[in-house]
Amino acid sequence: MDAPETGLKERARRSYEWGRLAGAARRSVLLLPVLGAASLCCPSPGAILAGGAGLFAVVTFCLWRGQEFRRGVRPGLVAGVVPLVLPVVVQAVGHLCAPGRCLLFPSVCGLAGLAGGIALGVLAPHPREARGIPFVTACLIAALAGSVGCVLYGLFGLGVMVLGLLLGAGPILAARRA
Repeated sequence: MDAPETGLKERARRSYEWGRLAGAARRSVLLLPVLGAASLCCPSPGAILAGGAGLFAVVTFCLWRGQEFRRGVRPGLVAGVVPLVLPVVVQAVGHLCAPGRCLLFPSVCGLAGLAGGIALGVLAPHPREARGIPFVTACLIAALAGSVGCVLYGLFGLGVMVLGLLLGAGPILAARRA
């Protein structure tokens, strides 16, 4: 009688986990329209699709895992939406740069990263809370979301966006700690 009960418990547990994963994937699907719009504006959508797939996978995992991981998803997405959307909008609208070098695009990534960093500093869970997992999750998701938008402008755009995130979040997190 013990073996059937064990099998039944195992099947119930597996069903429960598959249901949680399906629910997390359904919530993550909401990212796809924004990622699709970003890939339409990019001359080489491979990098956007790779970054978008990474963002989708991390958000789905964190929502499926729940607990500490889930608490960092919303702040990370809110902080990452500006560096994700603003470069896409600027790319879609066009630019006023002369042929050759254009510093508008990296500065857009920097300003968007700065705005995202400020949002991350305000909204992210405390870094020491729950072994830092919610904070690290929020930072990872914000960086991944921002990278999808700023990869339009190459590695320089990504670097400027990350610098903006650090400069925006750093002082606020230091003030929150004090």
